[in-house]
Order: sequence, then C-alpha cells, then structure tokens
Amino acid sequence: MGTTTNDATITDAELELEDAPERRSTLARARVGIFYLPLALAGVMTVAFLPDLLATLVTGWTADGAAELGIHRLHVMGIATVVSVFLLGLFAQAYQPKKRVASMWGAFLVILAVTAGTVWYGVGRPEEVIPFFVVTGIALVAHPAGRTLFRRGDSYSPALLALVAVAAVPLIAFVATQLSLTTITSDSHATMGHYVMMAGLAIAPLAYGSFAALGFDGWRFASWLAALPMAYYGLMSIAFPAQAGSTGTMWGIAAILWAIAFVAIAEYSRVGPSGILRREIERSNYRDN
Repeated sequence: MGTTTNDATITDAELELEDAPERRSTLARARVGIFYLPLALAGVMTVAFLPDLLATLVTGWTADGAAELGIHRLHVMGIATVVSVFLLGLFAQAYQPKKRVASMWGAFLVILAVTAGTVWYGVGRPEEVIPFFVVTGIALVAHPAGRTLFRRGDSYSPALLALVAVAAVPLIAFVATQLSLTTITSDSHATMGHYVMMAGLAIAPLAYGSFAALGFDGWRFASWLAALPMAYYGLMSIAFPAQAGSTGTMWGIAAILWAIAFVAIAEYSRVGPSGILRREIERSNYRDN
C-alpha cells in the first residue's frame, strides 16, 4: 500500500518553523524592554529621592555638613555610601549587562538585606526602599544573562575568597550589633532606620566580594564595589571616632587595609601566575557548563 502525505500538515509545520525565530526575537525584545524599564525607573527615583543624601559623601566632611548632620553625621554618610554602592552595581547593568553579573547579584543582595531590615523592624523609609527593591528584583528576573546568572566565569580567586572569609567574622558581628540596637525605640538612630542601613553597609562588601571572588562575570568591577564601602567606612571611623556607628581608629585602619588588599589582589590576579591569586575552573567537572 502506498504512503500518502498530508501537504497541508507539512505546510503548517514549515510555517511554524519559519515563524519560530521571529517569535523568539519578539520575546527577546520584550525581555530587554522589561529589563531596561526598571533601570530607568530606578534612575528617576534616584533623581527624585536621593540627591541630597548622596551629596553628603562630600558635604559631610565640611564644617557646614558637620553642623547640619550633627550626631547623625557618620550614619547619614554611611547610608549614602551603601546607597551609592548599590546604585553603582545596579546602573552598571545598563551597559553590557551579561558582563556585569557579579555586580547585579551584589546590588540585589544589598537591597534585599536593607529592605528586609526596614520592613521587619518597621523603621526608616520603606516608601523609598521598597520601590528600589521591586525594580531591582524585576531587573534580576529579566536579566539578559538568563540562566547564566547562576554560572561562574572561567576562573576564581582563592585569595579573594580568603579575604571575604576573614572579613565575614567582624562584619557579621557588626551587623548583629546594629540590628540589636534597632530594637531600642527610644533611640532616634533606630527609629530613623540608621542601624539597619549600617548593617547593609557591612553586608555590601560580603555581597560584592563573594561574587567577585567566585569569578562571576564582571568580577573585577564587583571587587572594587566590595572595597569602596570598606575603605570609606574606615576613613569615617578614623575621622569621627566619637560618632554613633564608628568602630574606632584600629578597626578603621583594618577596614582600609582590607579594601586595599582586596583591590590589589583582584587587579594583580589578572596577570599574576599564582594559582593562589587566580585559578582556572575545570569545565569538565563543572555541572553548569
């Protein structure tokens, strides 16, 4: 018996195959739009909510800034620091986001920690914090890197991992102390959300530093974002030892030295031959390849 062929079925199948690339292209464009829209909204919110805060990174060092900020000087400048580092990680995604995966994760973890603390303790300005968390979450979900968000690059740094581990002990202790102070309702620093934000400042080096050390794409930029808050906080602790939030001169110096070491190792590991500084990932043993 001869075999018959349904020409209509073949035609429909061929048309479906022909339309598939176009549908994928449409979905890709839609995803890109969904990704960049929250970045644009974050930019608008930054201009609307944050110019005065970010300016304290400079004005806080002046006599007028000291008079204006008073007992909240270090806290406000610390908050400006963690907000700046978060925004740098987020806005870095506007250009070649597939090469900025490490800083995307760092920004998300920072805003997640700050939002969780703000909402849990009912302090600060949730009306400003939560929108930034929402737009960052949308950007993460719609990120052009897709599933490779969870995939490391070609190498990692044992030395940077060691530095992150060393810093984790005092930083986690600092976070615990700050959060315990948040429960003191008679403390104006607590009700204004300062302690929660300072906890976020301590989490930022761990968040960015971990993904930089593990070798996620964009690890070099993330390593700088890990070091910046540590160095700036160290300077503030040395300059304002009597202010709430300061850990004093010795810890301030330690923070600055850690930041310098982290950036130095990250930069030198790009060209240095040592396996301690940077080690290639064996792809044959890497399940997510």
